[in-house]
Amino acid sequence: MNDSQQNQPENNQSLYAAIDLGSNSFHMIIAREVHGQMQVIDKHKEMVRLRAGLDKNGKLSEKAFSEGIACLERFGERIKDIPKLNVRAVGTNTLRNAQNSREFLNQARVALGHNIQIIAGREEARLIYLGVAHGLPNNDEQRLVMDIGGGSTEYIIGSQFNYSHLTSTEMGCVSITQNYFSKGKITAERMDQAISQCRLTLRPHQNTLKKLGWDNAIGASGTIKSIGQILELNEWSESGITLEGMNKLKDALVDAGSADEIKLEGLKDERRPVLVGGLAILIATFIELKIERMAVSNNALREGLVFDTLGRLHEEDVRETSVQAMQKWMKVDLQQADAIAKTAYTLYKQAHNVWELHSSDYDFKRLLKWACMLHECGIAISYKRYRHHSSYLIRQADMAGFDQQEQLLLSMMLLNHRGKFQAEVFSELDKSLAKKMIFLTVVLRLAVRIHRGRDSGLPDPVLVIKDTNQLQLEFDDNWLEEHPLTRMDLEVEVKRLEAEGFTLTIT
Repeated sequence: MNDSQQNQPENNQSLYAAIDLGSNSFHMIIAREVHGQMQVIDKHKEMVRLRAGLDKNGKLSEKAFSEGIACLERFGERIKDIPKLNVRAVGTNTLRNAQNSREFLNQARVALGHNIQIIAGREEARLIYLGVAHGLPNNDEQRLVMDIGGGSTEYIIGSQFNYSHLTSTEMGCVSITQNYFSKGKITAERMDQAISQCRLTLRPHQNTLKKLGWDNAIGASGTIKSIGQILELNEWSESGITLEGMNKLKDALVDAGSADEIKLEGLKDERRPVLVGGLAILIATFIELKIERMAVSNNALREGLVFDTLGRLHEEDVRETSVQAMQKWMKVDLQQADAIAKTAYTLYKQAHNVWELHSSDYDFKRLLKWACMLHECGIAISYKRYRHHSSYLIRQADMAGFDQQEQLLLSMMLLNHRGKFQAEVFSELDKSLAKKMIFLTVVLRLAVRIHRGRDSGLPDPVLVIKDTNQLQLEFDDNWLEEHPLTRMDLEVEVKRLEAEGFTLTIT
């Protein structure tokens, strides 16, 4: 436990918060850990409608931008006393794609008081499944879990807490509504066109999903909950969601001509603007996957975030599993990776206080370890320019548990772990983070250089930082003389670092 946690009131230590910056709505959930279980104590949702606020150039409009920031300010006030390590905030489809996403995230971080992680579609699907699974009986049934967001729809096959397939599709209740039901007008022809397009979007994934199979289909998200409630209250379905019931809802919407005009039991005003798009996606899914009935889950992505955060704090971090899987896939030399990681950690311990390698947003020690574990994965493609291959692989791969920023930081480190130090790649980060990442990369470079000979039993070097950019690397007597290749490599590194303003002395 760090100092900031120790200074928190005792009753806040067990509190966790998860914030989901969705394309249609922002959600916040606050829960308390009780004997290893999560007890929800507060929920809040605001219909920010980021996706609807995208202009023709793919930028968030001034209205959507400001309303999103204002919402996060309110969220930030509510969670200000919760320990920082217990808070997770993620952005999904719209923030993945908006042209001015970075500007929004810079202001959003200040408003919320916490870093916001942009997650890929598959990571979104993983967290959704984790949240839904924690609300279901712990049995061996195979499940199909579906979540309709504002800009994407996720499909997951899994059993208990383990998934076997994740997919994210580029269709959501907001985007489909915008594309096929402009100005809120609903006709039978438009409905058929929307359903057909959704079927085409899902079709490439159809065979894989059906081949894996499922015992029960479960829907998450506000759209699916709303449709389930409407079918039940209007007696269009006896239990859960059925295609027959949805067709009755579709006919009612077509007869009304607009979701704004129709009067239905269970239809909330906040859901009207996107109901028809979500209905088209759900009908298409039932047809393509031949689903007979779908149950509705009360849990979704934010609950998954809470459980994932709890796992990280209890050393059950899925990111470790992802790193190991990448090592295995790319046939990484594990002994060499472990040796470099051990030396890198020794150097890190000697440098982290002077270089202030601390952050509430990033675990620099773990980033360094993962970089050591993965820096040679590009060799499986080609030794020539392998650092470029490693960098590309890690930036582009779907790695469960990692957000896009973490993968970006690792990618930057891997590109710079040897060869010419391309410090300019860090310029897209804010100045404080860029400076720390350069320092962290220096540690990685030194560890890699020291282990160039792939010898076992190397002594622990001593790294002395006389001034921020003045370094001295010390070895046991005569060790460098006995390892001339390493000495030559370190002498090359002296020149490489000198070009970036560092002075390195080796003794």
